[in-house]
Amino acid sequence: MRAGWIWRMSAMVGVSVTLVSCAGGNDALAESGASDYSQPTVLSSTTTVTTTVLAEIEVGLKAPFTGLPSDEHLLDQPAVVVKIGNNDDRSLESLIGIDRADLVIEERIEDRATRFAAVFHSDVPEVVGPIRSGRTTDINILANLGTPIFAFSGANIGVLGQLRESASRGDIVLVANDDSGIYQFRDADYRNPADLFAYPQLIREDFAAQAGAAVGPFQFRSDGSRDRSGGVAEVGVTVVGRDVVSFVFDPSRGYVRVQDDAVHSTRDGHDIVVTNLIVMETEYQPSLIDAQSVDAVTLGKGFVHVLIGGQRVAGIWHRDAVTDLYTLTGDDGSVIELEPGKTWLILALADSYEFAVDDETQGLVLGNPG
Repeated sequence: MRAGWIWRMSAMVGVSVTLVSCAGGNDALAESGASDYSQPTVLSSTTTVTTTVLAEIEVGLKAPFTGLPSDEHLLDQPAVVVKIGNNDDRSLESLIGIDRADLVIEERIEDRATRFAAVFHSDVPEVVGPIRSGRTTDINILANLGTPIFAFSGANIGVLGQLRESASRGDIVLVANDDSGIYQFRDADYRNPADLFAYPQLIREDFAAQAGAAVGPFQFRSDGSRDRSGGVAEVGVTVVGRDVVSFVFDPSRGYVRVQDDAVHSTRDGHDIVVTNLIVMETEYQPSLIDAQSVDAVTLGKGFVHVLIGGQRVAGIWHRDAVTDLYTLTGDDGSVIELEPGKTWLILALADSYEFAVDDETQGLVLGNPG
């Protein structure tokens, strides 16, 4: 890992780095009554407010997690949510399938380590992994996805009891590893615990009747939407946990994930790239079940930053009940609509992220100029 990784930020490509606050963020959050949140300091590539003229979107059915054209058959299908490891080199070397997820939710689990809840709906790969355990955070995360199927390796007795309660209410359908090799299997080519993988296509085929039609947690731009306004140009974001992670905007692809000084790719060579990047400032509380674990607080409200097409829009997120979708509201009071495509949601602690990416990291994605 590079010394002085984030506090020593290099100059941006073609721009100077300026210390700014999120324009209007404090006022918007104060008016909404969320006085418990402190405004983060961010490094921005520019403070110019712009309006982006967007391409037209055709009328018709849209997939719930991507906003892309869909058919009726897909709309009847449930989502398959898979817990995927991201704790160490073992997870990195065995990673497969996550690049095809419609939505990935990145949550902290303990000791600043993160794990992924990957939501598959419109594009379901044959194999996904490495599969890891469920956490109490997942109960609220999954509750607004329309009774999804949840594939996970297992859980401690307390977490498993809560997951089963959620399943008994009809919120989720559980598919834990049972060592049968039918829905999840071990691959001896990889090191434990990053050697467990799932068959999400088969899982959806066999458990769809018990689950419900997928519901997307965010609002996408539609044929009647206005142009997105209030954004500032941004090269990307850097988030600090156990690892330093950056997302770099590549105009030809979207937001490319970088971890451990390398573009984050699957073992079969597919980079992790998304259209929408959401940094949702989230509090974490100690788990009542496991003293070493933390739970993300995804009810209430807090600061949010939505990065789309090289622009960042600041505002607040809001969610009153576990079955409610997330409402993302910009500083001008309008709903922040996502662009059709894949989305990555980071449940980020305050002061753990900055909107800056150093030259070396940018070079990994964009190439070294000159």
